[in-house]
Amino acid sequence: MSDHSEKKDASNQLDIEARSAYPDHVAEEDGDVKLVDVKGADEAAPYATGHGIQLDEETSKRLLRKIDWNMMPLMCILYMLQYLDKVLLSYSAVMGILKDTGMNTAQYSWAGSIFYIGYLAFEYPHNRLMQRLPIAKYMSVMVMAWGVVLCLTALVHNVAGVMVTRFLLGAGEGAITAGFVLITSQWYTASEQVFRSGIWFSFNGTAQIVGGAIAYGVSRGLKTHPIAIASWKFLFIIIGAVTALYGIIMWLFLADSPIKAKWLSEEEKRMAIERIRHNQQGIGSRVFKWYQVREVLTDVRTWLNAFCIITINIPNGGLTVFFTLMITSYGFDSETSFLLSMPAGFTEIITMLLIPYLAMRYGNRTLWAALSMIIGLLGIALMAGLGRENPTGGRIGQLVGYYLQIAAPSTALLIALSTVGTNTAGYTKKTTANAVQLIAYCVGFLIGPQTFRDGPYYYNAKYVIIVMWFLSLCCFIVMYFLNRYENRRRDKLWEEAGCPPQPVGQEFMDLTDKENPYFRYAL
Repeated sequence: MSDHSEKKDASNQLDIEARSAYPDHVAEEDGDVKLVDVKGADEAAPYATGHGIQLDEETSKRLLRKIDWNMMPLMCILYMLQYLDKVLLSYSAVMGILKDTGMNTAQYSWAGSIFYIGYLAFEYPHNRLMQRLPIAKYMSVMVMAWGVVLCLTALVHNVAGVMVTRFLLGAGEGAITAGFVLITSQWYTASEQVFRSGIWFSFNGTAQIVGGAIAYGVSRGLKTHPIAIASWKFLFIIIGAVTALYGIIMWLFLADSPIKAKWLSEEEKRMAIERIRHNQQGIGSRVFKWYQVREVLTDVRTWLNAFCIITINIPNGGLTVFFTLMITSYGFDSETSFLLSMPAGFTEIITMLLIPYLAMRYGNRTLWAALSMIIGLLGIALMAGLGRENPTGGRIGQLVGYYLQIAAPSTALLIALSTVGTNTAGYTKKTTANAVQLIAYCVGFLIGPQTFRDGPYYYNAKYVIIVMWFLSLCCFIVMYFLNRYENRRRDKLWEEAGCPPQPVGQEFMDLTDKENPYFRYAL
């Protein structure tokens, strides 16, 4: 067969993949396949010019700094608040909420789990509404709503009241991680996304530091200067009021997308869109497309990533609720447990900044996630091994293990979540995949507290953690090789076709990663 014939066959294969069984995106003219405009193209399409404008490195860096300064602080503070709000139950557990509401240990486990039932029930509606409505404004309303719910938690006096407020809190907070994954993919290049996700996700660690300090201060202060309400109620009122007020700040200052940012000029908006051209994703289409939903549900990457997130979060779900009780089981009092929880925040910040930075700098984010899981396995093995004969023996070593296993797997989790933004194209597919992954996130957190039934030392829970995280490690390795194989297959087809240029504007036609043969998966 001649070289010309081979190139023609390869080109035909590219044409077939471009159709991807969805012919409304392409048309034939004189035997050639050409891109045609379709209803539901990306909102950024009017700001995209042909094959693009040239951005010099200095201009691109200047624009990136401006985006960072206007987006990252708002996102980071909110992520700190949402995690702090979530773990208030754990702080309140050693401040008297169990006694005041008549909760037993099993009911306390369910109070941890029911948060994620609310999260689970509202996850898909959140993603669907964030596709239809201005994303930042929608999130702002959710923040204000759950701030009010936190304040109302101070009024509960029985188990039923705790369950209701925790359910509503989960329902509201379900919008935040989902929204941040979408926002990060709108503003940053594929290589930048993992580190930017690491920045805002690292404020989980900041929340542990701030939360431990606030809980210690409130507990200690109210012992010295008692007031009419319990210390745990006072804590909910303070944090709830701050959260609700921050929702108003979000409404006023967080931009919905690059093309709606008031702090960008028209020229800067075009440059911001140009920066993300090679993501092959644009910033999103408001038109819902059923075929993209079907593609999500039949994509092996969807379920592999979801299983990975579940197996990471079953341990995380238990640890989020029971970490203060685990620390007190080593023989420390409640106030000391608040202080000892704070170093976990520092280790989390370090790993969530360092490992994503290395992933951005050197690539292969999936392998860096696998390394994070190995570090987490070392931490939980240290806890299980030192506590096997004497639960309170080697408690300093057990604390070190606790700090390692809190920080590193959470870093792997953020890489798995950010993969949805980077490796999923087509906005309906992205929002649906985002919902599936965060439903998996909820399932893990929902199951997690139920594995911590053998207190105060939780031997069985530690063994469950080891098994779950080993499965997560295997998932990351499989995903790495799966995506590497697919990228090489597409590269080969493109080269055999004579390296044809991408059709003008195709990056902003809201094609899925499977429809678009020029799309490459981040490893």
